[in-house]
Amino acid sequence: MSSMSASNPTAAYPGRPRYTRARREARRAYMILIPFFSYIALWNLIPLVYGLYLGFTEFNALGSSPTWVGLKNFETFFTVPEYRQLLFRQVWMGMLALACNTVISFILALALNVQSRVKGVFRTAIYVPNVAAVSATTAVFVALLNPLANQGLNKVLVSMGFPAITWNYSQGWMVFWIIAYFVWQRVGPAVIIWLGGLQGIDPSLYEAAKVDGATFWQQVFYITLPGLKFISMYILLTGIIGAMQMFDVIMFISKGNPFGRTDVLMYRIYRDGFVNFNLGMAGAESLVLGLVTVVFALGYLWLQQRRDD
Repeated sequence: MSSMSASNPTAAYPGRPRYTRARREARRAYMILIPFFSYIALWNLIPLVYGLYLGFTEFNALGSSPTWVGLKNFETFFTVPEYRQLLFRQVWMGMLALACNTVISFILALALNVQSRVKGVFRTAIYVPNVAAVSATTAVFVALLNPLANQGLNKVLVSMGFPAITWNYSQGWMVFWIIAYFVWQRVGPAVIIWLGGLQGIDPSLYEAAKVDGATFWQQVFYITLPGLKFISMYILLTGIIGAMQMFDVIMFISKGNPFGRTDVLMYRIYRDGFVNFNLGMAGAESLVLGLVTVVFALGYLWLQQRRDD
């Protein structure tokens, strides 16, 4: 009896459950993951579900309870031309910013993928804008765009013999500066990810291509880009989500000017929800924008899968 108990400790206690190593590891994993997913549910999932619910209600958050109105807010969204214009502007400005950010970050990654003692300095300099406070960096941009002739960029233009530009009254210039700030702030993480992918490509492939007489751009198109297929998918997918959430740069730099021509749906959601206290309409707008973002992301994945097939 004692030898049996020594070889099988649970034999002497038939009611005690047997825990294998796999079950112990599974329990340990759940103990680690449950707090993480609880945090996500508390601060992300529950507000998301409540926001979707508000899209079907009329609610001003000033004391009254949400009143169920069904599809009324969505009917307003699709019948009022202003909302469709804001959505369209969110899409084309976001996609333009995404395209510029993707191309510029890839070019910078190629330039930084060299063996140099100072490469770490340049990589850090490119990444710093991403961690800098948006309120502080946008204030610098606003100061540079001062319309007075003796202030900001206009002072430089006037000193060079060019006329001063009233930036806030030009849609083209405001879109340019919005895209410029968006790329300046977000290019760092994309460059780091591109660099990680570039350093994972076998160097012998480039050496063989040089022996065969391939030019630099031929190496890029036939070795680098195919080797970065999954990296590019990640950058574009996350870029689509980030571009469709473009808000802070609009709020701090242009505020929708000139005359609402740089206003986007995300900025309108903020105004409806936190300025006009029309939380029902803000919830409906958020749901529409979220669905459009999902459609764009799934469309990109479908095109990628079709190209691979």
